[in-house]
Amino acid sequence: MSADPILYCLENLTNYRVFERLCSALLAGVGYIAIDPLGGTGDEGRDAVIIPLEDGRKIVFAYTVRSDWRQKLRSDCNRVLEKGHGPDLFVFACTQALSASEKDWARELLAAEYGWKLDLFDIERMRVQLAGPQKHLLAQHPSIFTPPFFPQRGGQSISASHDTILIDHVPADHAAAAWLARRLTLAGYRTWCQGTAPVQGENVDDTVRQLIESRARLYLPFLSTSGLEDSAFLERCTIAGMREDFVVPCAGSGYVAGRLPSRIAKLEPASFTPSWNTGLQHVLQRLSSLGVPLSHEVERGRQIALRDYFPSSVTVPEPEPVFANAFAVKVPEAMLLFDLVKTLTKSEMSDLRKSWAFAIIHERRVAAFTHPPATAPIRRSARPSEVLWSHFPETEGRRTKNVATELIRRSLEVACYEKGLERCMSRDVLYFPAPKVGERKQTVRNVDGRTTWTQLTGQVQKGYGERASKFAYQLSPAFSPKQGPDGSWEVLLRIYVRVTTLEGVPFEGPEINRRRKIVTKSWWNQKWLRLLLGIVQSLETGPDTIQIGTGPRSVTMSTRPLMWECPVGLDVVALARAPDIGEEIAEYRSRDAEGTEDYAPSGERHEEA
Repeated sequence: MSADPILYCLENLTNYRVFERLCSALLAGVGYIAIDPLGGTGDEGRDAVIIPLEDGRKIVFAYTVRSDWRQKLRSDCNRVLEKGHGPDLFVFACTQALSASEKDWARELLAAEYGWKLDLFDIERMRVQLAGPQKHLLAQHPSIFTPPFFPQRGGQSISASHDTILIDHVPADHAAAAWLARRLTLAGYRTWCQGTAPVQGENVDDTVRQLIESRARLYLPFLSTSGLEDSAFLERCTIAGMREDFVVPCAGSGYVAGRLPSRIAKLEPASFTPSWNTGLQHVLQRLSSLGVPLSHEVERGRQIALRDYFPSSVTVPEPEPVFANAFAVKVPEAMLLFDLVKTLTKSEMSDLRKSWAFAIIHERRVAAFTHPPATAPIRRSARPSEVLWSHFPETEGRRTKNVATELIRRSLEVACYEKGLERCMSRDVLYFPAPKVGERKQTVRNVDGRTTWTQLTGQVQKGYGERASKFAYQLSPAFSPKQGPDGSWEVLLRIYVRVTTLEGVPFEGPEINRRRKIVTKSWWNQKWLRLLLGIVQSLETGPDTIQIGTGPRSVTMSTRPLMWECPVGLDVVALARAPDIGEEIAEYRSRDAEGTEDYAPSGERHEEA
């Protein structure tokens, strides 16, 4: 954990949208006054821009919370270059602590490959600004700089930032004070109202006093008969009255100036007695005369929030096919029962399963859909028993449906062995071994009829610079047969990513998940669909089929995924602009799962493709 609370909060932030706003506000404070935040999807590698200045310069901004900042920097630069934005200056902000050599590398990269200047803000440079000239931003971004490091009162951070119009009142004046707060908010001001704030469990008087000291730009006490009888309220008015041009009293019914602290009594109040709208106009006129600026941060936040809740439409009113990681399978009606001549050892059983799919009923009794090979140690003298298994819930003490499920899975494993897959004993999975030279590639017939290809093995890099190291991965199919309510069978195919050293030694413990994330972090639905098709098509024994056995005793799986038609389609052009924010979200979500181990790879976004 970082000793500095600002660094700790930046390193562990969980709201990427708010990080965009923080970066834009911070950069505006260091001289990029004309910054125009973009963010969201469809930003073409830009989180903000500055339109050409008087001298013709154009500036583009990009932010990231990803640890692989080098890859993100290249990706954003390539996208900006591809879209022809042509900036003179590229401003990049990240939540990583960068060394001097890393900063030099980044500047040289942009100068040599793109011809742009780079202004780089790493986490330490942002900390210096937030601890010094721009410390007011800590209070304006409470979802990043959170308790207990930055305490809050009444739902507001009490870090120093005098940017809020504080409306104080007693319970009897709640309706008028809350109405005033909402109307001032609509006018573009940041407000805090005691009656609508989350103060449960707090001493309200202490909370208001702390906010007067740390957050209030102006203090608006709502004066009435009830308020003038509340000693704590009057004490707060006295404290606020010590500051010049700080108090704008709001007078309701029963207001008597003589009962107020002398400094407040001398001020002309905004009168709400004729009507609330009249009082509102008086307050707005006073705010204008004092030069209180509108809260641009609130307005900008409102726009970004609207984009969050009402994002660019990614659907079109046209039907579209939806494909799943499920494949139809035909299963024999009859199940054969065989007696073994001896109890199989673990090694003998593993060897036999490479060529014959069977399930153990009990110690010397097995079930299968097909006849065994000649080398199988079974009794040959008697004719095997045959069971119409779908008509019997149990077969010699075992649930028949469970036996059939196992036999389908074992049959597909036999198909894997026949195609050269090998078993990883440490993970107990079958995987595609890498060839001696290069990677294992598979031609793929896509669902739209086009031909493409995918990799079933590969090598990737972990880390950068002196800490960089390469490792290998191999894909592994996991079959899960299921029977539907109508009696039909299907097989769910999940993909396990096996990670090893370049010498083929599997990783163990938490290192497995860390490296699988590196492999799969950029894999989305389109990639997973190609991988699913590549795996099943590599196991084909005939056109669009994987068949184990012959005739009516064969298990036959289609290699065409199950498909449904959805009445609403996806706009692929809009979605093509979205992966950047998706990767950002995936980056910080994956942190919580760092030590977990799940059968399906942690980088997998959806099982359906």
